[in-house]
Amino acid sequence: MIGRRRVEPAFVMRWLAVPALVGALAAAALDPAALPFAGTERISAVFLLDGQAYFGHLDDVPWSGTMTLTDVYYFNDATRTTTDLPVALVKRGSELHQPADGLHIRREKILAVERVDLASPVAQAIAAQRALERSAAAR
Repeated sequence: MIGRRRVEPAFVMRWLAVPALVGALAAAALDPAALPFAGTERISAVFLLDGQAYFGHLDDVPWSGTMTLTDVYYFNDATRTTTDLPVALVKRGSELHQPADGLHIRREKILAVERVDLASPVAQAIAAQRALERSAAAR
């Protein structure tokens, strides 16, 4: 008859408790709002070395030489807008060559990446532009 083996406390500590403790410490060090499945929409601002700025949903794969920005908007002249906001943004894709959604940016061309507050004029301009696009599509 084969009996049950007794589980040694050292085995439990080594393979269960220690990884759980390391995971708890790593989770405490993370910003919960930065996790992709937590919270509301996150809009990132990507500022390039040549002065251009793009806004959208950032997909950053650390081992890649590029960052991918989707649902991309960029600045336009605010005097020619149909909204009352001080910032005018254009959705990328409405240009003459109609690029597909997704902008791949080489890392060495990026000056800074920041998260955009949803109450900022940029986020409000994106929301206004989306509302205009939805109303135009509904017609």
